[in-house]
Amino acid sequence: MGNTTIRLEWPVVLVIVIFIVFSALFVIVFLSGGAAAEEQPVVLTADTYMDEVNRLLEGADPARGQVFVETYGCSACHVLGGERVAPPFEGLATIAAERRPPLTAAAYIYEAIIYPGVHLVEGYPNSMVQDYRERIPPADLGDIIAYLLTKE
Repeated sequence: MGNTTIRLEWPVVLVIVIFIVFSALFVIVFLSGGAAAEEQPVVLTADTYMDEVNRLLEGADPARGQVFVETYGCSACHVLGGERVAPPFEGLATIAAERRPPLTAAAYIYEAIIYPGVHLVEGYPNSMVQDYRERIPPADLGDIIAYLLTKE
């Protein structure tokens, strides 16, 4: 009977150890913002991101982008009116064109979604979802950018 108790304890201990290891790995990945992101360009130019942005915007549909803004939960923090966790979408196209020179509005919006911690808007925390680069397919991202460019 004594051996039976020991045999029951080892699987439980093993499960607990595995749980702790995976929990620690999850916390480390979560706090680091997911998988290691590529290095950001040090020197911005008017062409920074534009090859990718132009590909994304080919055939992009702002109407679908409006739906994806809801689908991916963007509007939960970028609410229209009321208290905000993130900057509002109102006036975004105009603001984005001047926010991070020499980036275009489209390039700035792309950077803000794909590399959310690179440039933070004063008064707002770095609360943007960190893994949109992996979660949002390119076609959806193009539609989202096209929609956000309509927010003047």
